[in-house]
Amino acid sequence: MTNLQELYDYYLETNPSTGKIRNATNFLIHVCQAMNVSSPEEVTDEVLVELPPAIDKYFNENRQKAVQDKGILAEMIGRYGPRNGWEEVYEILLKDKDENLRQFTLQALEFCALRQPQLAVPYINKFRKGRNKLMRQVAAILTVRMLCSPQKKNISKELEKWNLEGDQDFIKLICEILKRQTQNSFDKPEYKKLCTDVYEWMTKRFGFPKQP
Repeated sequence: MTNLQELYDYYLETNPSTGKIRNATNFLIHVCQAMNVSSPEEVTDEVLVELPPAIDKYFNENRQKAVQDKGILAEMIGRYGPRNGWEEVYEILLKDKDENLRQFTLQALEFCALRQPQLAVPYINKFRKGRNKLMRQVAAILTVRMLCSPQKKNISKELEKWNLEGDQDFIKLICEILKRQTQNSFDKPEYKKLCTDVYEWMTKRFGFPKQP
């Protein structure tokens, strides 16, 4: 992905909703105007890091619209994965002033995490060790999504590492979220059973008492 057009094309291949496609298309228009280029193809890897500040400048008098457009960018990167030059842009979004955008940026990794977990694990590691409780919570939720997917084997290996590192608090947080998932997935019996099975495994493996 050497330019913004290629990222957009990949995003379309992931089958986003009609509304998301419309928002992403409008985002491209805004970026071209903000960066004074005639096509998203001109937003190449040499200037990718200029995207977030360009959006902020373009919507200088409407901060919420800037956040919305940066959220679209975060989702597009989350679908593709922070790689091939998009890592730096992703890091900028993770440090944005808007707390909700920071959380959404991390949440947006779920799509690629369920396909290429190695792209998501470094960010989970970053925030599970951090002081920001909300980002830590999002990192735990992202881990739960991976545990309740075909990536269970891969992410389970990470849990073993975290346990050896003494990060039982994060593992307990994952267990708490899993327990809530088992209680709130009434309309998704298959997912509920999957969460229950993973929860049972975790409590036995790491020796945590089951939550009532």
